[in-house]
Amino acid sequence: MRLEKKHEEELARRQGTTGRTIVQLLWLIISFIIAYFLMNYLFKQDYLSYNMIYQAGLPRTIPEWAILLVFMIVIVVAMQFFLFIGYALANPEGRRRTGDPSLHSRTKDPLDYGQG
Repeated sequence: MRLEKKHEEELARRQGTTGRTIVQLLWLIISFIIAYFLMNYLFKQDYLSYNMIYQAGLPRTIPEWAILLVFMIVIVVAMQFFLFIGYALANPEGRRRTGDPSLHSRTKDPLDYGQG
């Protein structure tokens, strides 16, 4: 009985994660596309050049595509950070402080053998 309630609680908690996963995947793809175009823009406008990067002490054996990929990953991580901050500020779930007293629990009690 208790295992069944735990299983039902786990299924209820996981419900709706498919949509969030798809949105996160799309956001990652969009972030990589934006990062690619941003880095190409910076290199084409000579705001940043591979020679500047190599002169900073990076060995010339590292290919240009690897440097571009590292910069793209840095930009994507920064965009994910801002997405997290935006979620924390805009979403009521993100603004909720932990430990606030409440009459209702947000999680089901697996030991509750009452109705439900």
